Amino acid sequence: MSYIHKHKFSYLNKSLRYTLKAFAILLVFLLAAYIVIVLYVTVNKQKIIKQVTEEVGKKLSGTVSIKNIELSFFSHFPQVSVLLHNVTITDTMFAQHHHPFFQGENVYVGLSIMRLIKGQSSVNGFKIENGSFYLFTDTSGYTNRYLFHSKKDSISAAEASKGKNQLRTIALKNVRITLDDKQKNKLHDIIVNSLEMDLDDKDESSFLFSTKVDMLVHSLAFNLQNGSFVKEKTFIGDFDVRYDKKIKQLQFDSIDIGLGGQPFNLTARFDLKGPDPQFSIKAHTKNILFSTAKSILTPKISTALSIADIDKPLDVNADLGGPLKEGDPLMRATWVAKNAHLVTPFINFDDASFTGFYTNEVVAGQPRKDPNSKIVVTNFSATWQGLPITSDNIEIMNLLVPELTCDLKSHFPLTTLNDIMGSNTLQFQTGETDANITYKGPLAKNNNTNSFVNGLITIKNGEILYARTGVEMKNVNGRVVFKNSDVLVENLQCVVLNNKIIMEGEARNLLTLINTEPNRVNINWNIYSPLLNLNAFTFLLKPRKKFTNIEKKKRKLENMANKIDQVLEQGRLAVSLKTAKILYKKFDAKNVVANVSLLQDRYIINNVSMDHADGHMALKGSVIANRANNHAAKINVLLDNVDVSKVFTAFDNFGQDGITSQSLQGKLSAKIDASMDINDEGKANPASIESIIDFSLKNGVLNNYEPVKKLQNFLFKNRDFENIRFAELKDRFEIKNQEVKINRMEIQSSVMSMFVEGVFDEKGNTDISIQVPLSNIHKRGVDFNPENIGTDKKGGSSVHLRGRPGPDGNIKFKLDLFNKFKKEKEKAGVQ
Repeated sequence: MSYIHKHKFSYLNKSLRYTLKAFAILLVFLLAAYIVIVLYVTVNKQKIIKQVTEEVGKKLSGTVSIKNIELSFFSHFPQVSVLLHNVTITDTMFAQHHHPFFQGENVYVGLSIMRLIKGQSSVNGFKIENGSFYLFTDTSGYTNRYLFHSKKDSISAAEASKGKNQLRTIALKNVRITLDDKQKNKLHDIIVNSLEMDLDDKDESSFLFSTKVDMLVHSLAFNLQNGSFVKEKTFIGDFDVRYDKKIKQLQFDSIDIGLGGQPFNLTARFDLKGPDPQFSIKAHTKNILFSTAKSILTPKISTALSIADIDKPLDVNADLGGPLKEGDPLMRATWVAKNAHLVTPFINFDDASFTGFYTNEVVAGQPRKDPNSKIVVTNFSATWQGLPITSDNIEIMNLLVPELTCDLKSHFPLTTLNDIMGSNTLQFQTGETDANITYKGPLAKNNNTNSFVNGLITIKNGEILYARTGVEMKNVNGRVVFKNSDVLVENLQCVVLNNKIIMEGEARNLLTLINTEPNRVNINWNIYSPLLNLNAFTFLLKPRKKFTNIEKKKRKLENMANKIDQVLEQGRLAVSLKTAKILYKKFDAKNVVANVSLLQDRYIINNVSMDHADGHMALKGSVIANRANNHAAKINVLLDNVDVSKVFTAFDNFGQDGITSQSLQGKLSAKIDASMDINDEGKANPASIESIIDFSLKNGVLNNYEPVKKLQNFLFKNRDFENIRFAELKDRFEIKNQEVKINRMEIQSSVMSMFVEGVFDEKGNTDISIQVPLSNIHKRGVDFNPENIGTDKKGGSSVHLRGRPGPDGNIKFKLDLFNKFKKEKEKAGVQ
């Protein structure tokens, strides 16, 4: 080893020896000092105990009871402390309310030996194990909080308050702190599992508390009726708290704590000066579950928020502030949700993203309770059953009886509604839809009051199939308007079976009755068409298509679809129709105004007015489905000055061929009451027709009417029987069982005068009697003007003819010399 290395090694050994020697000297000094301290404390034990007890007495105004006192050398080694066993502090009213202000199993009071030797205040810390503080205020306002204040009549207490605070450490272990204010209905109840607090009083203007805490909150109720915040939640943190001595303000800034296992960042301020101390707490957390967030709040707020549920974590900011002594705190909270599944009382949303806000003070100065609370949601976007939904503003006011105000907007293909509604009645095939709906009403599923919807649905270029009849509405463009409980259809234009139609309608109270009494829904429907061909609408008479349960299982919203189907099937549809022209088989009319009611099993023709056959026509009636392919139809028709030939053509000669449109001319006014059975194609069963026709025919002409022409074989062979002009022809025809009963009818014509009566029977039982007065012998010129004398006139001497079917089925007229027709009629009448 070289000289240099030997010299360096020797130097290191020498330095180490000096260091160890110095450390040994220091250790001996400390040990000696500690021995001196122990000896001093041991010798002066009673004096120290007395001094500590006096200091506690100076600080408190209550009655202090200490079961045992001893010195402790090792609990806060190397410091010395006094251990107080079973300490109890009570106020002057303890005998009445039985709530001790403080109870402690073990209270360690740390001592400063140097200050103790000097006779100065020596307490520099304390530790409480297994204890409780109970701050009590009764309903009269009496409180034991006065025990926090030093004795006002103690001179030593006043002196002790001067100078710096000597307290340096506070420790709690298993200590319960309760603030029970029965006058203000407030209860704070906290279990401190562990608390370690170091106090720095070097700065004359403030305290600095370095705090490490683990506690459990049983109750943090500012109003017991509303319940507690953070109930049964743990509070864990390691942070600094600053207390400003001059303004008496306690505060901490941006500290990280754990609340119920959820990390939070808190900033708070407690202004303790003056008669109305205030507090303010700001909290922030990320990725908190909605259920966890609700559990931190009071049950009332949680219940209010439970009207909805969110499955994804939220980012939340909350502000809580208000008076420390009395009154409910002001609470404001904001949150952000992204791509969440949102459940509401009405509908559920997917991929919901939005920002939210809550406050319990809508109107400043009003009590901070549920009626003065609200929830606001903005920037809302989501999907519902595949439909994109947005909203600018959603508000829930008065969380005691929640009222919702919202606007929902969407644009989507019309076909999307098929899977959503699953209606068996309506199927959407093409088109686009814009929806803008607002709701203001109770936030509850109440079948009788959900009638607060307003808004607009616009349909563009749609195609809708009415599946029960297979009828399509094409080129559908229009608007559906919601006004509270009413639903209105405005300017709905479409093409139905090549008929261009413009429709408007309203269903009053639909949104109320659809849930409870769909059979009471009244739908008023107005239809206009420039030309309406009713031949295309015979589908209305066909049986409605039935759907199997298999088809119904495909529905996503079966309940909604069922309600829509029930309304369309069971509700009352009143249709008002206006059209410039209408066609049905051989019937045509102009300026048509109609009012028809469509019920579940029948159609009621309330009133129809039109120009027909160069005159006017009004009718009403009904069509009732009574069995398969059969409908009972009733009709009442008033004809005013119509062309009789055109009427007979339009009504297919009223189901008979005795007198047809080809043989009759003139202006007809009539009252027709008819009933018949018709099939699904709208064709009448001739055997079912029953009708009474009271008519007046003016300017009548009978052209080439075969039964009358046959009279020429008996009478006036040189007269024109092919074109016969009449005076006003009045009578009643009664049609039943394919028989036309002709009541005694006077015919004053250009050929002759006669009276006709009898029965014309399609089944071969025709029996017609014709009375020809002999006055007809006088020749009638071309300018002869026939005039009626009345059916009650006997007609004088007459020739009677009787027409009956011959072997070939055609009517054969013969002389009825003895008027047997009349005799048989009278005999039948007698019988």
